[in-house]
Amino acid sequence: MARQSPSEHVFVITLPLRCEAWQRDRLDVIFQVGNDIKNALIAYERKQYDNLVARKEWRDTQTALRSAYEEKDAARVRALCEQRNKMLAAAGFGQYQFEKQINKYRKHYRGKGGKGYLIPAHVAQKISSSVWDGYKKLLFGNGKQVWFSKWSEFTTIAAKTNASGIRYADGTVSFNGMRLQVSFDKKDPYGYQREAMERGIRYCGICRRWYANGWKYFVQLTLDGLPPVKVKRDTGELLHPMGTGRVGHDIGPQTIASVGSEDVLLAELANRVHGIDAALWKLNRAMDRSRRATNPEMFGSDGSVVPKNKLPSHCLTHRGSRKWVKSRQYIRCESKRRELFRRQREMRIQQHNELANRLISFGDEHYIEEMRFRALAKRAKETKRTKSGRFARKKRFGKSISNKAPALFVSILRRKVLAAGGSFQEVDTYSVKASQYNHIEDTYTKKKLNQRWNIMPDGTTVQRDLYSAFLIQNVDGTLKSVDRSLCEQSYQQFLRLHTQEIERLSEIATPSSTGIRCIA
Repeated sequence: MARQSPSEHVFVITLPLRCEAWQRDRLDVIFQVGNDIKNALIAYERKQYDNLVARKEWRDTQTALRSAYEEKDAARVRALCEQRNKMLAAAGFGQYQFEKQINKYRKHYRGKGGKGYLIPAHVAQKISSSVWDGYKKLLFGNGKQVWFSKWSEFTTIAAKTNASGIRYADGTVSFNGMRLQVSFDKKDPYGYQREAMERGIRYCGICRRWYANGWKYFVQLTLDGLPPVKVKRDTGELLHPMGTGRVGHDIGPQTIASVGSEDVLLAELANRVHGIDAALWKLNRAMDRSRRATNPEMFGSDGSVVPKNKLPSHCLTHRGSRKWVKSRQYIRCESKRRELFRRQREMRIQQHNELANRLISFGDEHYIEEMRFRALAKRAKETKRTKSGRFARKKRFGKSISNKAPALFVSILRRKVLAAGGSFQEVDTYSVKASQYNHIEDTYTKKKLNQRWNIMPDGTTVQRDLYSAFLIQNVDGTLKSVDRSLCEQSYQQFLRLHTQEIERLSEIATPSSTGIRCIA
């Protein structure tokens, strides 16, 4: 395929590969080797990092740099950054140094008969880039540690270009002496794959997913431009046409409230992912029983795990970690659990796409709050007591965010809106304060999290999330405040649509966070 000029936008299309038995076995070995060289690089760089931060010169430079930033002394910051970069280069921290180091590790793994390398140079460089990204967060951002990669979590290898390493051409992926056939959808009812394959290819990779009968392999093609829009073949109409007008979204850990000029929606994110919770609970119980039966020395008489420093030497590896014995039953349960997680993930992505397709019909100007879901998932740091004097739970929204993946939904919605030619903007959450503002009285009032309804001056009750979405819909051009005049123009229309939505929700089961009781 001819290489086109690169675009500022890219998208990824994933297609299954038809692999023979020997090809699957070889790919299994290659992924194992890829994980090994990645962990070898992490182990080496961890030692380099520990040696670096132990130096007094490094600590003094970091302290001085923080002081210079606080004082806003640009010249001093520039000089200290140059000094810091010299120390980083001497310690081997840099993209080029990481690529050079991982190249040494990959040369230990040769193909059959000692011919060639299992991991090509471009693929190894791509692996080193992921490790370097982790260390950049550790050195220059808010990263705390770069962790080793588990074999089951190492699921993707890719090259830098489509010209070497992993190459795609004419329905075939060429990699490490193998020619893997790509399986296209023969029907392709909306012409999505056909249109996508007409784009220029940035690079391609091979990924794997765990199914009940083992690993299955796919090719991931990174293509230039925005993704194609699905069109009905018989009529030429868009499958999911975009509406017109402003749309405001208020997204939470479990739900999303959306308000358009003609539509209002309050929906639970990925409401079908709960279906596997019972099966997961049973599997986890069975795995725990099996682990305790096959590793009795690891547990005390009270059922607690024995500390590593009190375990006999035969229970530890040469690196000092626990040597767990896994029974056949445990391995089977582990495989079933992995399959359930895959089904849950795919179900979640499917529902996110369905909901996003529905929301783009609300309008072509979408506004949403800036949300830091990672911060909401963490446990609270401050220790508080309840009214009864007991310690309050520090748990926040970690489980909900893990199940619902609201950040993933936002990225899917953004991609679909932009692909359809609309606009997608994030408003300043701190400045707008949509959950506190009252556009009628032009006042801000803090509310507790359990207060799910707003009482307006005329006595009307409005669902909190829907009202916040309404306010976000009517932000001004700065994205930092609500435009009261826009609110007054569309408020009565919003109340009418709001009443219809509440009546619909009162007939179905909804999360308790909505504050709506089912009366059906």
